[in-house]
Formats: sequence, C-alpha cells, structure tokens
Amino acid sequence: MKRASFWAKSGKNRDPLATDVVQSDLKVRSVRSGLITFAAQPVKFALGVGSTAILARLLQPEDFGLVAMVTPLLVLVDSISNLGLETAIVHKAQLNPQQASAIFWLSLKINAFVIGGMVLMAPVLAWFYGRGELVGIVLMMAVGAFALCAAFQHKSLLQRQLRFGILTTIEVVSTVLGAFVGVFAAWRGFGYWSLVLQLVVMQVSNSTAYWFACDWRPARAIASQPQADLGQMISYGAHLTGFRFLTRFGKQLDRVLIGYFSGAAALGLYSVAYNWAYFPFDQIYNPMFNVAVASLSRAHEDPQSYRLYCRRGLLLLFSLCMPALAFLFVEARPVILVLLGEKWLEAIPLFRLLLIAVFVGSLFRVTKWLYVSAGQTQRQFRWALIHTPVSIVAIAIGAGWGSFGVALGYTVAICLLTVPSVVYCLKFSAFGVEDFFKTAVRPIFASTGAAAILFFGSAFLPPINPPIAALIVKGTGFGICYLLLWLVPLGDGQDPILSLKTLITSYRQFRK
Repeated sequence: MKRASFWAKSGKNRDPLATDVVQSDLKVRSVRSGLITFAAQPVKFALGVGSTAILARLLQPEDFGLVAMVTPLLVLVDSISNLGLETAIVHKAQLNPQQASAIFWLSLKINAFVIGGMVLMAPVLAWFYGRGELVGIVLMMAVGAFALCAAFQHKSLLQRQLRFGILTTIEVVSTVLGAFVGVFAAWRGFGYWSLVLQLVVMQVSNSTAYWFACDWRPARAIASQPQADLGQMISYGAHLTGFRFLTRFGKQLDRVLIGYFSGAAALGLYSVAYNWAYFPFDQIYNPMFNVAVASLSRAHEDPQSYRLYCRRGLLLLFSLCMPALAFLFVEARPVILVLLGEKWLEAIPLFRLLLIAVFVGSLFRVTKWLYVSAGQTQRQFRWALIHTPVSIVAIAIGAGWGSFGVALGYTVAICLLTVPSVVYCLKFSAFGVEDFFKTAVRPIFASTGAAAILFFGSAFLPPINPPIAALIVKGTGFGICYLLLWLVPLGDGQDPILSLKTLITSYRQFRK
C-alpha cells in the first residue's frame, strides 16, 4: 500500500499526455511548481559556486578557454536539435499518443543528423583554432548532447503536467554527480577533461532519469497523422528554432572572435567572466522558464489570468535577479577573489561590463516567455532577424580592441535593443507594454538605488578582511537598503505589500 501511495503522489498512475488535472487547479499547481523550483535553488547555487570555486583553483584559464572554444558549436547544436518541438509539446493543449510518437521519431531523425554534423565539425574546429585537443572534446560532448536529445520528449511531458518536483530532483542529483566527477578528475590532474566530464556526466544522468520518471514510450507503428495539426506544431517549433539559432549565433560570436584572435587563455578569462555575470540571472530564469511557459500556456485563453500570472512571474524574477546583479557590479573584486582566486583578477573589468548587459538584457530575455506561451514564435523569429545583425556588427567592431572591446560591443547592442524588443513583443499581447514596465520599475529603482548607496557608503567603512567577511557585511547592508527602497511608493499603481499578501494566500491554498 505504501508503494502504491508513493506512485500515486509522484504521478506514476496518470496519463502522461493528459493535462486535464493540471487545468482544473492551475493556480495551485503553478504556485506549487514555483515553490518547488525555488526551494531547490539554494542547493543548486551552492553546488555551482562550490564546484566552480574548486575547479578555478585546480585548473588554469586555458583549460576553461579550450572548453569555451567548443561552447559555440554546442550551443548552436542545442538550438537546432529537436526543431523546437520540446517547447511545442509543452505549449499544445491536446496531444494524442499518435502525435507524440510521430514527433519523437521525427525529432530522432533530425537529432541524428544534427549530432552527426557536430561530429564532422570536430576537425574543422581544431583547424580553425589551431588546437588539436578540440577533436576529442567535441566527440565527447556529442555523446552528452545526443543523450539529452533522446530524452527531450519525456522531459517535455513532465513539464507539461507541471511535475517539477520530479524534474527538480533529477536536476539536483545530476548536478551533484557531474560536480563530483569534475572535481575528482581535476584533482587527479585531468585538466580540461574534468570540465568536459562534468558536463557529459550531468547530461547522461539527466537523460536516463527522464526516461525512468516518465511512463510514456513511443509506439513502433505510427498511424497516419492529421497533417494540419502536426504541421502546426512543426511550424511553431521551426520558428522557435530559427529564433534560437539566430540569437545564439549572435551571442556566441564574441567567444569565436576572442578565441581566434587572442587564444585560449584570454577566452578562458572572458568565458568565466561571462558565465558568472549571467549566473545570478540564470539561476532564477532557467527554472522559472519551464514553470512559466507551462503555466502561461494553460492560462493564455483567459486574458485576466494571463496578465496576473505574467506580472507575478516577472515581478518575482526581476526582484530577485536585479539586486544580485547590482551587488556583484559594486563588489566585483572581492567576489572574484572569493569565487575564483587571485589569478582571475584580470577578469574584473569584463565581469563588470557584462553585468550591465545582463541587468538591462534581463528585460529582453523574459520576452521569450511571452512569445512561446502565446504561440507567437513566428514574430519572435522576425525580431531575431533584426536583433542578431545589430549584435554581430557591434561585437565585430569591438573585436578590434580585444576581449574588452568585444564585451563593450555586446553590452552596447543589448542596451540599444532591449526596449524596442519589449515593445515589439507586446504589441499584440494581453500583457501590455505599460503592464511590463510598471512591473519592472520597482526592482530597477530599488536595485540601482541600493547599489549607489553601497558604492558611496563603502568609502566610510573601515577595511574588512577577509574578502568573504566584507561580502557578508556589505551584502547585509545592501539587502536592507534594497528592501527599504522596494517599499517606496513610486506612483506605478502597484502595491508591493498587496502583492506579498497575494503570494502568501496562494501558498496557503496550496498547503490546504
């Protein structure tokens, strides 16, 4: 009986394609999914910070640079794989077994072709950078990439039913396994291979767990499909794939130029600065993306609920990530010392510049939620045709001044494109432009205000050592200033106290 009860709670006895149970209590399940996801973030944050701090001290910038040389190829492969069908599955209201099987076998063919192309690119990449080690790195990463492709549909079906407890558990366990293998390999002197093994172990363990967690299996014999319905999903995914490819190509060009002109060591410094600049945002955005898309896709037919969910999700995201980014900008030096050590101090100017890009660009990144949940991936693709060329030109111009010039070009492009991208996205949305900026204004004001107080106030503080103690003291002061400024009336029509009460009420309903 205990075993049966466990499977019932975990969802093992439900139809893996059905969403009727989810739809019946969407509000409660959305809140629960968000709470589960965020409850795991401290654990994932500690694992990420701890493993990176250890690896940064065991390895050299060149080791990180070699892996970063392969990253653009890996990112482009990820943008093409599955043809965007993993998100189309989450978005689709009704999905029958025949459609699910047809999508799986179609995507398997596409992914085999894409991974095959990745393998063929290995010697080309080694020739381009003049580093023979890249062949082995690409081949090993192809294993992990294909493993994720083979389980994408199982993960999507779990997301579709808002089963984020299982998904979060899988992610945490896989992260632990990957971190353990990576640190152990680095300790044993494997160099850059430790970073490769960390990623591949995490990907393979994720893929295996998704298959076990989801009951669905593709049928061998596939009946004839309603082509118009299936074609709609393929069109949705194809436009999303086009958007991903274009935007990620523009984002990865910086690494390609630095790696080609400045070498692995310079790329290692830039890559680490870039990853840590995006780290606070990604820690919040990535888990929220899955919850947001699944919830907003279910609520899209009700404009009032859609606006409410959008405001809650965006307010939570901005209120958490923006202060973290602002604090890191002011305290960049002690943060780098604590996380990475003295040999990474050259990355501080790059780190600060890229933090500006992430802070401003967070407004642009969240438009993906709105495009995908509203089924407007065609408009999303059209915007990428504008966004990507501008980014490429800015980065290419900056490349003449080395890695700092590349970072400057990237940041300028983000700052110029963010507001137009938001306006374009929300032109036909139930969640309007005014709603969007009213939601963002309070976190922006409180974050920048607290950062200014910290910056000027630090001059009156006595020296605090070690650096970690300084971060704790200043972080506490920054947090207090941020909370006080967040509660300042801004005339935006939004009551932060009421928003907090609403969130508490939703949580209580879930507990009942």
